[in-house]
This record gives sequence, C-alpha cells and structure tokens, in this order.
Amino acid sequence: MPIILSIVLALGLWGYVSLTSPSTVYVTYPLIIDLPEERSLEMEPPVSISVKLRTSGWQLLYLQYFSSGKECRIDIEKAKVAPDGIVELTKSDILQGINPSVSLEKVVEVLPENIMLKTGMLFRQSVPVQSRISINPAEGYMVIGKVKIEPDSIVLRGNGSIIPTLRSWATANMSFSDLTGPFSFTVPLQDSLQNLVTSAVKEVVISGDIQQIAEITIDDVPIIIAGAPSNSEHSIEPSRISLHIRGGVRRLASLSPDDIKAIVYYPQLIEDSSGFIAPTFVIPAGITVIGTNPKTVKHRLIMYPKP
Repeated sequence: MPIILSIVLALGLWGYVSLTSPSTVYVTYPLIIDLPEERSLEMEPPVSISVKLRTSGWQLLYLQYFSSGKECRIDIEKAKVAPDGIVELTKSDILQGINPSVSLEKVVEVLPENIMLKTGMLFRQSVPVQSRISINPAEGYMVIGKVKIEPDSIVLRGNGSIIPTLRSWATANMSFSDLTGPFSFTVPLQDSLQNLVTSAVKEVVISGDIQQIAEITIDDVPIIIAGAPSNSEHSIEPSRISLHIRGGVRRLASLSPDDIKAIVYYPQLIEDSSGFIAPTFVIPAGITVIGTNPKTVKHRLIMYPKP
C-alpha cells in the first residue's frame, strides 16, 4: 500500500510540474472569411491556421481540448482591398482574428504568415437540391411514393467562375436503416467550397412514407383502346384483365377502381403482326404490377364482307 501511494504521489507531482512548466505546441484554428455583401472569393484560402504557442501546460490543455468556438475569423470589410480585388493578410491580421485571443508574447510562429485573397463580384444562382441519403426500409417494408426534399432548391452565392457551372447542390452522405413507418430527417447540405460558395440554407428536411408490403389481385380491369377512330375494326379479347399488384398495405387499402387502368394504344394495333398485345398499365406511384391474367391479350382485325 505505501508503494502504491508513493507512485500516485509521484505521478501527481510529475503531472503538476509538467502542466505548470512552459511548453510549446501547434494549435489549429479553422479559417473563416467574412466578406462584404456583394463580394466573393475567386481563389480558395487555406482551410485552417496553425499557431505555435509557448505557454503553460494548463493553458495549452485548455486551448487544445476545452476551448469552444476556436477559430480564426477575418473580416474583409476591415482589410485593405486593392483596385484589382486583391487582399493581403499579414501575420498581424491573422493573429487579430484568432478566437479565443492569445497573448502575442506567447506566439512563436504562425503558418501561414501571410495570405493573399482575390475577391470579385458576387454571383447568385438557384439550383435544385440533390439527395445523397440512403433510405433502407426494414425487411418486409417499402418506400411509398416519392421522397420529398424541403426546400427542393436553394440560392447559391459566390464566385462568378464557379457558380454558373453548378447544376445542383448535394446533401451530406447519410444512411437511415430499418425504417418501418413515415420518416422526416433534417439533413445538412454539403460543406465543400465553403469559402467560395455559400447558401443561407444549411440543411433540408427529407421526408416520406414507408409501409408494410402487401399483395392483392384486382379482377375485371377493363382494357381501353386509346386513340382508336369511331369506325375501328380492331378488337381485344378478353376485354378485361386481372392484375396482381404489390404496394404498401395502407396504400392498397385506399385504392379505388378508377385508380388503375389497362390501355392498348391504337398505334400498337396498327403495327401488330403477331395477334397478341401486352397492355400498358397506368397505376398510382408506389404500386407495382407483378403479374397479369392473362399475360397477353388477343388482337383481332374484324373483316366485314363487302356489300
């Protein structure tokens, strides 16, 4: 027991001496550029700033692990902008932007010491949001209808050489699994090009419906010949068909007879030479035809005797 106590005391004394003695370490600060309302960056600045500090171990421990909101924020409105849009940030400008602030006598080195920024006029463009999330229903369940994105478009602001090339803006890559019912997830938008392209919208809501899978048979669906003239001599046999369909259990329960249509288009009949036609089915979103009875229908051209 005395040996263990001695070891604990020795470790405590060593830790105290280490934390009170001056130490040197690099601290990394994310670089954030605040631009005037109608200006944008035309070249990407460094992502972060590294500052080599020499101070007590206690303060270094605080800076590394317990300091919230650690950043280097530069306000371009307070900097000198050349007529060609160039802004040169000095070591002093960089250190003034560090938060929480550090005493200059504790700074040994700043990397980089100077930053050159090129600014230009701001461009705006509205683009659709592209979902990069994966929705995986639990076994025996399926997504019903379309997955919604709200808002489904955003306004991008930034560099005039980049903005016109962007056709969409994606969400972060995320996956949601084993879902068994309606869902609504708040998903962040991607943060690439964050200093060159910005948006007031930082996240979107992805929502949709998931239902348990069910199958039913719909009998006596009439087959419609679409586009045929009134004196058409073409006929379809049989004139009705049975459909075996799959979908969400609540969606299937809400179906009405008018929600499903079997159609043969008149141009199909004109071009047919086999005597058999496969109808086209118009069905609600989220429902799949997995079988028919019969699989094909007969096509006949009625030949009337000449008078």
